[in-house]
Amino acid sequence: MEKPIVLYDEYCNMCCFFKKWFGRLSLPGKDVEWRHYEEAAACGLNDKACGQALHIKLPDGQVLRGFYAVRRLSAYTWLCWLTPLFYVPGVPPLGVKLYAWVANNRYRMFGEKKRA
Repeated sequence: MEKPIVLYDEYCNMCCFFKKWFGRLSLPGKDVEWRHYEEAAACGLNDKACGQALHIKLPDGQVLRGFYAVRRLSAYTWLCWLTPLFYVPGVPPLGVKLYAWVANNRYRMFGEKKRA
């Protein structure tokens, strides 16, 4: 079975922490393939957009971005019991705004790894 592909910013400390956290908490059989956003074109996606927010491309071709990608990924972890909270009315619009704010300020808040 094909794995979902997660496109993230490998230079972002917070993004790398999230990837590490996900690896520790993922459920058996819920593996994903992590790729740097610069590989987005190989997945048929826009690398500039993928550099601005986490993206997940599901095996059926559906693409989720930002808050919605995090919401889907939460269902693949031992914390899946919290996933319904992401669907409570009012949470998605707030989650989208919060995600956008954090994503736009991630280097200032969490730092950046040196680029080769």
